[in-house]
Amino acid sequence: MIQRYLESQIAQDLQEKMVFVGGPRQVGKTVLAKKLLKKMEGSYFNWDIDEDRSKILEKTFPRKNMIVLDEIHKFRRWRNWLKGLYDGSREEHLQILVTGSARLDLYRFGGDSLQGRYHYLRLYPLSVSELKLKSLTDLKALLMLSGFESTPLL
Repeated sequence: MIQRYLESQIAQDLQEKMVFVGGPRQVGKTVLAKKLLKKMEGSYFNWDIDEDRSKILEKTFPRKNMIVLDEIHKFRRWRNWLKGLYDGSREEHLQILVTGSARLDLYRFGGDSLQGRYHYLRLYPLSVSELKLKSLTDLKALLMLSGFESTPLL
């Protein structure tokens, strides 16, 4: 599995506060979160899954070392809910990682501020460095096959 550029930063930031990882769809936010969960004892919950949504709303999930909340921004009152979870679990040292394709640092609706409680990081598509590309041919192939090219660059 490819080592993502934010992996060590997320692990470090989780020691201090919650971490929000945003970015475009399909860049690997969920894969990265699940990879981090394998290193720590934790649980993954996705707002789009009915069973997970029920556990999130009722706060009936296991409290382990780490919890990942994927796409929770779709819950209208997610900030208030998350503030309560974070403030109530500070003594437990529960690490909270929130992922989603929305701009998690921008707010569409009112509610409690999470200011000072999180680090926001943005994950981008795999980079030339992460892919360990060595030649111009490799770069051209990446641009042609990645889906992000709109006009020929080379």
